[in-house]
Amino acid sequence: MSEEEKKTNDEEKTIPRPEGYTIVKYAEGWTTFVVLFGGMLISPFILYLIKDVVPDRLWLFLLLYLSVFALLWGLMRKITEVKVNLKITDEGLEQIRLSGSNIYPDYRLIKWEDMNHYHLNGRSKYQNFLISVKDDTNFRITIPMLALFEKEKENWDNFAAFQDDFWGIAPEHDVHRAFFG
Repeated sequence: MSEEEKKTNDEEKTIPRPEGYTIVKYAEGWTTFVVLFGGMLISPFILYLIKDVVPDRLWLFLLLYLSVFALLWGLMRKITEVKVNLKITDEGLEQIRLSGSNIYPDYRLIKWEDMNHYHLNGRSKYQNFLISVKDDTNFRITIPMLALFEKEKENWDNFAAFQDDFWGIAPEHDVHRAFFG
């Protein structure tokens, strides 16, 4: 491949920074499910391997057990992590996946008329933002509390700016904040 062809191909792959808010989010529900379920499946195997050692060294079992959970948690966080661009438009909220997990769609548009209400701080302690959507999957943003693979301060700043703007624009389109349910 000539240098000119290589340069042209590289330029086509480069995506200019889109307008909006670029944040990193992940699927906390999937992460929790896999960690707990995987931990329950792996625990008997660990016990079987160290069955002769456990009565004398309980600390060894606990160390192995916690190591499995930590490894699964970090792995699932990385697998479900995605970098998205959120854009608030006259039509609604656009999400464009820039990189990361394929469990999120490449593009999603939630129209204002399809939104029931939003929870600015999420409905559970793991969600940071939730939009209830009529006849579709709810829109969730879960920001990692502990940054493992991204720049935490920049991510939280972009997310806070997104929340402030969404909170200001949503009532104009008859989408209001829900405090319960």
